[in-house]
Order: sequence, then C-alpha cells, then structure tokens
Amino acid sequence: MKKKFLAGGALFTALVLLGSGVYFYNSLPKLRSYEQVKTQYQSSDLYILSHDGKLLHQWRKNKDNRSFQWTPLADISPVLISEVLKSEDRFFYEHTGVSITSLVASLYQRSFKDSSRGGSTITMQLLKLIAPDRAQYSGMTGKLRQILSAYRLEKSWTKKEILESYLNLIPLRGEYKGVTSSSWALFNKSPSGLTLKEAVALAVLIRSPNAGVKDWKNRACWQEPSLCSEFPAFIAELAKKTLESSTHNVALHLAQRLSPHFVSGEIKSTVHMDVQTYTQEVVKSQIQNLQAQNVNDAAVLVVENATGNVWAYIGGSGISDKKFVDGVRSYRQAGSTLKPFLYATAFENNILTPNSWIEDSAVDIVFERGIYKPQNHDKQFYGWVQVKTALASSLNVPAVKVFKLLNDESFWTRLQMLGFKNLKEPEHYGPALALGVADITLEDLTQAYRTLANNGIYTDLRFTSNDPEPKARQVFKAQTAQDVAYILAQNENRALGFGLDSALSTQGASVKTGTSKDMRDNWCVGFNSRFTVGVWVGNFSGDPMWNVMGVTGAAPIWKKVMAFLDANYPSAKLSLASAQKEVTPPEKYPQARIVYPQDGMIMALDPAIPRGHQKMPLLAEGPHPAGLQWKINGKKVAGNKSVLWTPETGRHTFELYQNQKLAQKVQVLVK
Repeated sequence: MKKKFLAGGALFTALVLLGSGVYFYNSLPKLRSYEQVKTQYQSSDLYILSHDGKLLHQWRKNKDNRSFQWTPLADISPVLISEVLKSEDRFFYEHTGVSITSLVASLYQRSFKDSSRGGSTITMQLLKLIAPDRAQYSGMTGKLRQILSAYRLEKSWTKKEILESYLNLIPLRGEYKGVTSSSWALFNKSPSGLTLKEAVALAVLIRSPNAGVKDWKNRACWQEPSLCSEFPAFIAELAKKTLESSTHNVALHLAQRLSPHFVSGEIKSTVHMDVQTYTQEVVKSQIQNLQAQNVNDAAVLVVENATGNVWAYIGGSGISDKKFVDGVRSYRQAGSTLKPFLYATAFENNILTPNSWIEDSAVDIVFERGIYKPQNHDKQFYGWVQVKTALASSLNVPAVKVFKLLNDESFWTRLQMLGFKNLKEPEHYGPALALGVADITLEDLTQAYRTLANNGIYTDLRFTSNDPEPKARQVFKAQTAQDVAYILAQNENRALGFGLDSALSTQGASVKTGTSKDMRDNWCVGFNSRFTVGVWVGNFSGDPMWNVMGVTGAAPIWKKVMAFLDANYPSAKLSLASAQKEVTPPEKYPQARIVYPQDGMIMALDPAIPRGHQKMPLLAEGPHPAGLQWKINGKKVAGNKSVLWTPETGRHTFELYQNQKLAQKVQVLVK
C-alpha cells in the first residue's frame, strides 16, 4: 500500500511539474517576427554620402543612440561575420538556439575560475535586443525563459535573419548601435569593406563595448594572435577617435536641406568630396582674411552644367556664429548680377545688339512713384559706350536706359522663367529692378547663369542620385545666351570698370560680379563649358561690409574654385562666339530718342498753381545735340536736347527729329 502511495505521489509530482512546465512554456513572451523587427527599426542619423559613396555628413535625428540604416547580411564583410561568430557564438550554425557546451563552460568558469564569461548564444542575446522589457530575461527564472524562447525563435526565424538582426541591433562602443554605424565611426567605411584587423577590433567590442585600450587590445590579441603586434597602436588610435565621437560634417547645409525629406538612412548625393572640401577651405580662408573688414559669412554652389548635378554645396563660412543659416537658400539683394538677363531680354526683343551704342550720361527717369536718378558706382559718366562694355563693366545708367527701352514687363517675366522665386510685382521695383534691388538666392542666381552656359536652356538642379532627370525649358535663344556669354568672357569688355588685370581676368570663362546697396552683399557668378560656380559673401546679420566689393570679396573665391576644377576636372574651352559684327561709322551711334515724356502718358494740371508757372520738360538724347529738333503738335520749338513746355489740356503730339529725319514720336494727354 505504501509503495502504491509513493508511486502515486511521484506520478502526481511529475504531472504537476509537467503541467507547470507546459504552463511556463505557454506563458513565454510573445515573439515578434523578423519582418516586424526590421520594419520597426529606425536609424538615428541621416547619412549623406558623396557621389562615390564616401561619407560627407551625419545628420542626427534621434538623440538616444547612433545607429545606421538596416544593413542586409550580404552587405556585411564575411570576415566581420566570421570574427563575430568566433568571438560570440562558435556553434551558431550547429545549435538550435542554445549551446549546451557554452552553458556548461560558462557555469564552470563562473563557479571555479571567478570568470564572468557568459554562455548566451547569439540567438539568446538577440532576444534581449528585441524584447520590449529586457527584465523578463533576468534572474534564474528569466534565464530559463530566455532558453525556452531561444528554441522558439529558432523555429520561426532563419539563421540568416537572426544573425542579420543581431548585427544591426547589438550595442557597441559609446552610443553606437549596430556594426554599420560603428564601422563608419571607427573606420570611415561601410562594414562591407572591413579588413581582418578592423573586423577583429570591432568584433571583440561586443562582449565589452566600453573596454579600455588595454583590455580591448588583449581581447583582439587573444582572438587573432597573428596580428597582435599591430593591435596596440591601432586600437589606441581607434579609442581616441571613438572617445571624440567621430562625426562627418563637411556638408552641414546640404544635410539640413535634405533632412525633412528623409526619415533616416543613407542618401547618395551628387556632391564630390574633393570639390566640397577644397571649396570649404577656400571659403574659410577668404573670410578669415576679410574679418577685419566686417565680413563673416559666405556661400558657394558648384554645379555641373550638362546634368545639373551639384558638386559642392557650401552654405556658410564655417567660422560664423550663425552656422545653421544656409547661404545658398537665403534671400539677399542681387546687385548687378541681374544685368546679363536684362541685356539678354533686350537682345531677344531685337532692341539692342552687343555692339550697339548707348549713352552713359546723367538722366532723370520719370515713373509712377517719382523720379529716379541712377548713378554709376564711381559717380562718373563715360558718354557713348557699346552695350558689351556697359554690361561687362557693370555701368548702371545704361542698364536703367535699357530697362526703359524695353518699356514692358518682359525683363521681370524672364526672371520668373529663370526660376527666381518670390519676386514682387514689377511695380514694386520700377526701373531699379535693372540694378538688382530684388532679393534672390544664390541657388536661383547660379541656376540662371547655368542657363546661359546651356545655350538658354533651364533645368532643375539635382542634389541626390535619386532625383528625377530634370525637364528642360528654353528661356533664351541659343544665340542670345552665346552673345551674353561672349561679352562676359572678354577682359577688354570689363576693362572700363575693372581694369585688365582684376580677379575676373580668366581664360575661357564668363563671369559677373555684383554688390548690393551699402555693401551688404557681394556676388561673383560665372561658368566655363563644364561648370557654373556661384559665390556670395556678406553677413547673415545684414550688417554692411567695410569697403568690400564683389571683385575683392566673392571673386577671389570664385577664381580659386574655378582653377581647382580646371586642374582636376579639365573641360573643353568654352565655345565663345558672337554673331554680331562690329558696327562702324556712320552707323556707329543709335538713333536719337525721347527720354521724357513717355508715349501714352496722362498728366493733370494743378489748379492751385498758376497756368504760366506749370512746366513740363521735354528731354531727348542723341549723339549730335545740334542736329536735334523738337516739334509740338507739328510746330517747331526752340531747343534741342531739352525744352520746357507749358502744358495745355487736350491730346498732344511730340516729335523729335535728328538731322531733319523723324527719330521718334510720342503722344500725351493733359487733363
């Protein structure tokens, strides 16, 4: 009877234990699938790569850790995988989630050799990495739960999925998570290209991520004795780099620009590392030289003409306290940089040719908001000059006269077609638009000059390799664009304004500078057959510079960058040819014209002023004042270039004759 009782008790105990085990097994934490883990994974950083895959910039979006995009196992070096398995789980491909051999060895080491060696397999370690609550695998009960869960995981996941997830999620040195982010931080390369020495150094960190140099070196030597002599210096250097939390920051403003459009991961840009870093150095050096003249900021954009690919994107000087302001996209006053598009519009409308003559003399421009008196920068006037000289030497008065000759909104319309954004209505600017009072960005300006380089064809810029192929639109005729490019490439054309030996003197490149009011901004933009380079120099605060013009501020940067491009990425000489032939006397000078009044003008008499005291000026310009003659309503009046007329109500016709030939006629209504 007693034996039956004992046998029944043993059976009952066995059933209880079995039931408890089944209950315990069924109560294990629910495991996520591989696809769920991969989908929910997020990189902490946006990684901006150069066109050939070099890391330009890390833009951090998650402050909790540093992790890269999810990296497939096929993109991780086999030597790194081998070293990780050697260090963490030699029997990974043999066991089914738990290595009894490793567990027994761990128990022995902990019991008799005071070692902290663990017996967890990669599968068991991964469970903690993907668990919502890691505490559920702590303690003796937790260890049993971890062992049982490892068996379950191996039944639902493949070995490849387990190893890939582990390598992406494992915490490593400092704040880095996953072998990819650690590989970039330590070796400035992806994990696909690691050498044996690099793979060993990285793999042995898994067991003790923040080990000191000595322990790190000893672990590496134990794992790969044949390389032991190389590890001390190598690991000492790596430790410094890691402690400094290595980052890459040569494309801050490009990363800032792209960041809103990408959650995280890797973006291959069109930027060339060597052009980017060289341009950055040139900008920093130039601004340091100009700081005594109150200059702190600059921006540069380098674009390949044919493709629209951006080769360098420098949004700031690197020494300003406003480091997050992007000078490529900031709105600043254009200065004289819009003049080429003004003259191009006049060429398109057959109003002028590059060899036409125009008078650079004092003039009052009457428009809706008052009288505008343009002046050249040096306060001088040069008389009759050819259009090509007026443009290249950046004379202001001829530019305003060209604007008035257009007598419509065609210049403003062309600026819109060129991609200039946020332009106000034409009436807001008046004739001063010819001198660049509009606010523009360096990006839009560089694009506009690139349009000239591409024979008048506009396409959008490309910043990443995934950007769509741009659609083209014709803004200027090819001949018009070539005429402007030819003018801006000839040193003799700008000699009047800049001399023959200025920073703009180049071979095979077209270039234009500009300086805004009070020297708050200066520009230099130009192109050769392959590249367009735009430069802005000034202060993001809006403070004026002290005696710094475009030719002394922005132009030296432009010239050095162009020289670097010529030396390292040579291109064919810019095909510069103008269809315009030289005009010789007696056709040298243009026909005389009426400056004021304008055709169709409506005037109102002031009843508070005696009629005899009200006068209206008739203003004309022409090469031979003595040969000019006015007629008012068909009757000759005394005077040539200027006449004072007492207005009367009604419609009136004003005619200007040059050497007895009618030059121009306008009509005015007086109320």
